[in-house]
Amino acid sequence: MNIFSYEHSISLWENIFREKIVRSYNKFDPEMFTEYTDQQCCILIDSINQMALNLGWYKCLKYIKMLKNNQNVKKLIVVLHKDCLQYSSKLQKHLNHIANAIVSFNDNDSCKITVQLKLGNKLIKTEEILCFDQLTSVLKSEKVIKEIAKEEEPVKPTPDSLSTFKIEVDQTQKLEKYKLKLPYMSKINEGQSKVYYEPDAVDDWDDEDPDDDLDI
Repeated sequence: MNIFSYEHSISLWENIFREKIVRSYNKFDPEMFTEYTDQQCCILIDSINQMALNLGWYKCLKYIKMLKNNQNVKKLIVVLHKDCLQYSSKLQKHLNHIANAIVSFNDNDSCKITVQLKLGNKLIKTEEILCFDQLTSVLKSEKVIKEIAKEEEPVKPTPDSLSTFKIEVDQTQKLEKYKLKLPYMSKINEGQSKVYYEPDAVDDWDDEDPDDDLDI
């Protein structure tokens, strides 16, 4: 475990990673890059704000990318203080772009974190609560399960509610309809139905046969 401790004391990190072999440094020295990555290790930088001030944010991002792409670096953990960034700083934007996982602390509740994981083209975002087990001295996190309120299905409108007049017919009205006898129905039933046509005054009648020129 290689730790670059710009802010907190080395003893603090050594106590946290007491089960690992820790190599601690006060700052990141580009000339010692080969020494930092000469064997498989995890790297922790506390914090990248100070590293960027020391090297400049361009060189800082350059070496962060080199560490991330190095085969011997199994994990790269970077601590970023967002409240210490300058207004025009693009450091966080670039770090978010190259990071595989982002853990952000809630501004109002220090025990609440937001975790963003990049899996291929997908971004999975969850909220978790941190809790410290005093018996085992282990920091654990539990996902916050949000209750999704079920939306009530809207009542489907009926024809009566959409119209200003009555549409449906009750049983009494149906019986009255069937009892009604229309004038032409009696003639149809007697077999005396006829078709009457009254010529209109503007009808154009041609006495000549329109097909007279055809040799049929």
